[in-house]
Amino acid sequence: MTKTFTGDVLLPGDVGSGLAATLSLDPERVTLTSGDNQLGSWSRSDYLIAPELNGSFNLTLGGESVLFRPDSPSEFAGAAEIPLAATPSSHAQVLRPLVKDDDDYLDELVADVKPIRNPLDNGGISNSFVIVMVLLATVISVAAVVTAALV
Repeated sequence: MTKTFTGDVLLPGDVGSGLAATLSLDPERVTLTSGDNQLGSWSRSDYLIAPELNGSFNLTLGGESVLFRPDSPSEFAGAAEIPLAATPSSHAQVLRPLVKDDDDYLDELVADVKPIRNPLDNGGISNSFVIVMVLLATVISVAAVVTAALV
């Protein structure tokens, strides 16, 4: 069953009201139109819908991303079977600019970097094994010094 939603479409980084559009959603296709013009139609395997802040949704349509702000975000979320994004918990999150420069983008990427492995991990060698190896090396070193002194 096809469900139709009206709203605004914005390109990434755009601010303002955007382009008035209609999004038709059915189990197999999504179709985006503006007025009498069809902007595109994508099969289920070619689109992805993800919630954004303030009732907006990021649409990845055939590899391109747009922001869709439906007139009724809760109805759209229900039809798309995805949750609405959580409301920002702090005033600072609300005031964050929509347009990001390269430095902001890189800062976010660096902040999200996770180590490939735990830096405190000793590579799977147990502490007991390390202690035994250190003691053995110490005994061999002492024996070498004593032997050298006796010769």
